[in-house]
Amino acid sequence: MRITDSMLYTNANSSIGAARTAVSTATEQTSSGMRVVQPGDDPAATASILTDTAAGKYADAIVKSTTAAQSELAIADGALGTVTSSLATASQLAVQFANDSNNATDRANAAPNVQALIQQIIAALNTKSGDRYLFGGSQDQSSPFDAAGNYAGDSQVRTIEVAPGVQQAASVRADVGIKGVGGGVDVIATLNALQTALANNDTTTIQNSIDALKAATNQVSLLRTQAGANENALAAAESVAQATSNSETKQVSNLQDADIVATATKLQMAQTALQAAISASTQSFKFTLLNPNG
Repeated sequence: MRITDSMLYTNANSSIGAARTAVSTATEQTSSGMRVVQPGDDPAATASILTDTAAGKYADAIVKSTTAAQSELAIADGALGTVTSSLATASQLAVQFANDSNNATDRANAAPNVQALIQQIIAALNTKSGDRYLFGGSQDQSSPFDAAGNYAGDSQVRTIEVAPGVQQAASVRADVGIKGVGGGVDVIATLNALQTALANNDTTTIQNSIDALKAATNQVSLLRTQAGANENALAAAESVAQATSNSETKQVSNLQDADIVATATKLQMAQTALQAAISASTQSFKFTLLNPNG
């Protein structure tokens, strides 16, 4: 079959085009450091990259949410620490003024100290993290306790997802730990009773408040324990999610990133092939020009 100039041109153009594509691909991989730039570079690897990337983003979201929740619980624990400290002071006052060595004036003078402790506790229980009140359950956009200590929150516990289909508590129930819902002690009511008893020189109620304050302290301590347990569970979930994120990132890198030495070698070979194709095409056309009759 006679090889015409048109056929030579077409073959040469195809050869040079393929060589240029190889050079372009190798150059892009070398400059980007990525082996898989386009889905067509490796369809199987691309599918795995998409799956691993999605898993990594999900793990990153868990890390972010668990970190934020731990911070909120730490702030809540600090507020409950203030409540515990205030209750300890109130207990000391109850023990002191239940003693017969104090008179009505002494007790009346002590009553404002208890009122100050009540307000300190209420302020602590109205603690916020960002724009969220921490002790109102799902009612977290307004103060859960008013100035009199009435509770405006609900019984809901906020949860966050720490694994597919797995929820972890990220708050505690102030209605139980502070107001005594379910058979416990109303912490603020107990303090109000002590204040009134001091103001009225009611030594019997002052004496009775000692045990009530002890129960209130234990109740708040239990609430802090629950907050700490939730925080620890979230820390563990964060650790797992972070490890998963790191693993998925590494897997994507293994699939996507180019081997620098191999890519540089591939680029050099592609450039050599392109130069060879151009040279061969040039020699071929020189031959046809010198031998127009083939």
